[in-house]
Amino acid sequence: MAQDHPDSVDQVLAEITGLWSGATSNRRSPFHTPIVCTIKESSPSPRIMVLRSASEDGMRFRFHTDARSPKTAEIGTEGPVAVLGYDPDLRIQLTVRGIGRINQQGPHAETAWEGSALSSRRCYLAAHPPGTPVTAPISGLPDHLLDRSPTEIESQDGRMNFAVLLVEAQELEWLKLTSCGNKRALFRRDGDQWAGQWITP
Repeated sequence: MAQDHPDSVDQVLAEITGLWSGATSNRRSPFHTPIVCTIKESSPSPRIMVLRSASEDGMRFRFHTDARSPKTAEIGTEGPVAVLGYDPDLRIQLTVRGIGRINQQGPHAETAWEGSALSSRRCYLAAHPPGTPVTAPISGLPDHLLDRSPTEIESQDGRMNFAVLLVEAQELEWLKLTSCGNKRALFRRDGDQWAGQWITP
């Protein structure tokens, strides 16, 4: 449970890491679907994504994406990424700043694909890349999959379009809104440790 007046930055760090790691399995958590922001031709490029995993130390985050999407080119093998979430009940905003990497092959991508539900794999069976101009609103999915999930065999056609976005966090930020004055803390990564300090809201 969040407190209005945390006693220490260590307590805040524990809350940050607990909220992120807990959100991966709690679909009702606002942090389960944060805003992920990349850079597109020097401009911010935000979108909501599903948080698939977050390490308990708050240093690594994983999302799934279509390998054909513009953000995979924006990030590539290494690119700046920010992740932003807000819980209106707790009145807590969490920000992650780090380095993103797109993996389409290798153990991270393969494990993530094997662990994906068939209903989720359907997203990667669209005939055209995300962002392709069309003349009318369409889902992009094959007609025969509009009202059902693919079978295991059918889903395999989407594997070539599946990738994972891995984010190595470099900074964690916590903002708590209260009626008696907001509180804010910033943590910077130093190797495998976090160095935290209070900052002005």
